Amino acid sequence: MRFSLFYNFDILPGKAVPELYQEIEAQVVVADALGFDAIWFAEHHFDLYGRMPDPLLYLARMSAMTRQIGLGTAIIEAPYYNPLRLAEDAGLLDTLSGGRLRLGVGSGGANKPTEFAHFHVPIEQKSARTIEVIEILRQAFDTGRIDFEGEYYQYKDLAIHPRPVQNAHQLLWLAAGKGTPEVAGQMGCPILVPRVGSVLRHQHIISRYQEALGEKSGVVSVLRFVYVADTEREAREQTRRTITRYAKYDCDIDWDGRTDTQEYVDLLHRLHAVIGTPDPDDGTCCAVVETR
Repeated sequence: MRFSLFYNFDILPGKAVPELYQEIEAQVVVADALGFDAIWFAEHHFDLYGRMPDPLLYLARMSAMTRQIGLGTAIIEAPYYNPLRLAEDAGLLDTLSGGRLRLGVGSGGANKPTEFAHFHVPIEQKSARTIEVIEILRQAFDTGRIDFEGEYYQYKDLAIHPRPVQNAHQLLWLAAGKGTPEVAGQMGCPILVPRVGSVLRHQHIISRYQEALGEKSGVVSVLRFVYVADTEREAREQTRRTITRYAKYDCDIDWDGRTDTQEYVDLLHRLHAVIGTPDPDDGTCCAVVETR
């Protein structure tokens, strides 16, 4: 079992964006010293949901500020990228960081149609484009050359430089989408299970991945909200705004902010939120973030 930190780059009212980045950088340096396995940066554009349009660029900065922690994207929204440029940028960052990049790749959120419209990418093409990008990246990372004929991308025997330190099944982490559990399993790549969705859905995704793996070893990364404070009251109070925000975003619920109700308990369950104290007897402080 390994533990990582995930940053969505939410910006709440009253918080300056530069201040947000400074706080995250300070946390990442401490996480590196404490032996956390990885940091993961989300990608968002145009909206106040998150302020991170270029996670690879920011991870390049983090690579110079840290020594050993893994540098992950969760996720790169593949349909927005030229796959050749993405392969080059990833290869460069993996080389500069000494093989610490974890290139989490996905198709982007179906609930963010504005992003696709601004990038002039039809949202109905997002899954098919992502599958093609994954294969192009696999070729680039494993062979250093791309020879691909798809519906959206065509390349003939192109060399990619620099080659990354890692190979494709180490470097590529695939977001659990419609067809990616099988693709990740067949390639032997790790899979990223999202926070949103029921436990049964997550179990189904993992089962599909394990079946596709066969005899190969794999890695399953599971995202959870985790917040620990000295007391239960402090933990609930300090996370109130976050729970309010995600209750609306994920569940379309206008939560009243009361933490002494069954609605609050149900919200934490639906949001996969683990909020409490360090006391192991209260059963609130443990979350599996990444497991083999």
